[in-house]
Amino acid sequence: MIPSRVGELPEDQDGGTIMSLPEMMFAEGEEPVGVRVLTYQSSRIINTILNALDEEEVQVIRQSSFGKLVEIADKPAFSGRFARFLLSRQLKVEKKHEAWFRFAGQPIRFSLREFAIVTGLPCGEFPKKQKVKKKKNINDKPYWPELFGSVEDMRVSTAIKMLRKKTVTDKDIRMKLACLAIVSSVLLSTNLKMKMLKEHAELLGDMEEFFAFPWGRLAFDMLMTSIKKKDEISLSQNSIALKGFALALQLVIVEAVPSLTEVVQESCSSSESDSDEDDVDGVGSKTKKKTLSPAHAREVDKKEEVCFPSILFNDILGIGKEYTSPRPSKTGRRVGACMG
Repeated sequence: MIPSRVGELPEDQDGGTIMSLPEMMFAEGEEPVGVRVLTYQSSRIINTILNALDEEEVQVIRQSSFGKLVEIADKPAFSGRFARFLLSRQLKVEKKHEAWFRFAGQPIRFSLREFAIVTGLPCGEFPKKQKVKKKKNINDKPYWPELFGSVEDMRVSTAIKMLRKKTVTDKDIRMKLACLAIVSSVLLSTNLKMKMLKEHAELLGDMEEFFAFPWGRLAFDMLMTSIKKKDEISLSQNSIALKGFALALQLVIVEAVPSLTEVVQESCSSSESDSDEDDVDGVGSKTKKKTLSPAHAREVDKKEEVCFPSILFNDILGIGKEYTSPRPSKTGRRVGACMG
């Protein structure tokens, strides 16, 4: 997949690039002032899952395709207020799987490529569905009962308690519970109850297959669909809800503008982070997370002195080609994005 540009980038005589960017959803200075973005993911859920595991089990996850999520657990938590600030600064982009945001005078793209870079998750094509066999193998049984017996519904919070209290001691089963909890509550969170899905559990029969599955593409599609559904009217509301791994959007912006993490603050309630289900059996509420400072983000945005690092422009994953992103100015559409 080759990174797509917003438009053609003809060079001028000075070696720069001039282009016409899409219109802003809201004119500069007229962006709606909302409160926050709500997500269904607890700001502490990754830490809570990892803390319920032994160090040896955490190392297994660290060495898998979910490995970068272990690193993400130590980064600033999702800031609903910062996300609200960002969403009101979107460009009008028709592509279904791409969004652009204006920050510090420059447009920043959020696509599957950037999502893959910051999450480290598999983002390839979905595997083709196997043709239904004429004669079903007598040994083909649902995998869900292997994990949960006759229990039909299993909440993530219950599974985490089982891990933390060592109700389940089998190493293989413990790892599968942890992975299913990550998928359900981190990557594909759609409601506060955070229930595990049987269709995801079926992949656990083969852990190699499970880790190779393009969870990143699935999570990105869910998040992007949620973002694209928000028009000017819905973006003018005080609170906006997003499904999926909304933290990935913040991670992309932070990779482009590292100075955002120079000032952080404690997240002491769901008013700053995300969902109201922030603790599991009272454990999560004891640990405060650091989150971005919306006030500092506004200051960085106003200065317009940001040089974006190369991670967002150089194709370190071999997905596409190197390119330079355009930067709009208040007086025209002259380009000059800095390369770190």
